[in-house]
Amino acid sequence: MYFAFLGTSGAVPSLRRDTTSLVFVGRDESVLVDCGGSPVQKLLLAGTRPERLERVIITHIHPDHAYGLPSLIQSLFLMRRAAPLALSCRPEHAEPLRALLGVFGLLERPGMFPLLWEPVPAREGAAVAISSSFAISASPNAHGSMPNLALRFELRGRGSVVYSSDTEPSDAVAALARGAHTLIHEATFSSLSSERVGAHSTAAEAGEIAARAGVHRLILTHMDPAHHGEVEALADEARSRFDGIVEIAEELVPYPL
Repeated sequence: MYFAFLGTSGAVPSLRRDTTSLVFVGRDESVLVDCGGSPVQKLLLAGTRPERLERVIITHIHPDHAYGLPSLIQSLFLMRRAAPLALSCRPEHAEPLRALLGVFGLLERPGMFPLLWEPVPAREGAAVAISSSFAISASPNAHGSMPNLALRFELRGRGSVVYSSDTEPSDAVAALARGAHTLIHEATFSSLSSERVGAHSTAAEAGEIAARAGVHRLILTHMDPAHHGEVEALADEARSRFDGIVEIAEELVPYPL
């Protein structure tokens, strides 16, 4: 079992990094968290068959986290998928996502495999799903006016991994990550950045959340393209606030669970 980043950039991709999404690969199934461009190709490059996909979780509906969903559904349909696919999201995001799929006529297409819409309640520690490999829970985070979800993957007998999604420093994320082995936290900016756009975190703030949560390892993702050439500086910034292991997320590399 492993997880892999399909993208690690902020809202704008670069030559080095695509927009942020990741996949958790279990014994018999996989779970995609957010959906950027060319999702089927990215899943294959990450070492997992798209047919194994059991669930897609859309943390929020900013374009960089959801724009690849029609491509994924279209590709799976053309690959003759018949099994249902679960789609988890905040309750208020189900209709906009349906509308996005509707633009391409995917919901009415004859022979379309079932899409199971499963809203995630907006409360701390809300249950998302239980599978043979994972127990997934969620908490709201702090992404400005955009409702959003942080996620915790409990791995049977193997610890847990928490993903902050896009967020400012959040007490709810720190609580969700408490006692986890790994925290994947956004680090859109450096604390030295002259401009901060939107409700995001610096690498130093990510380090502070990791320290508060008491995790073993912090992985930084969702980095603004302005910092793609200096990612080790972001890691050092996080290390100034967190004594554990700090890593920069690398795309299409398996991280064993």
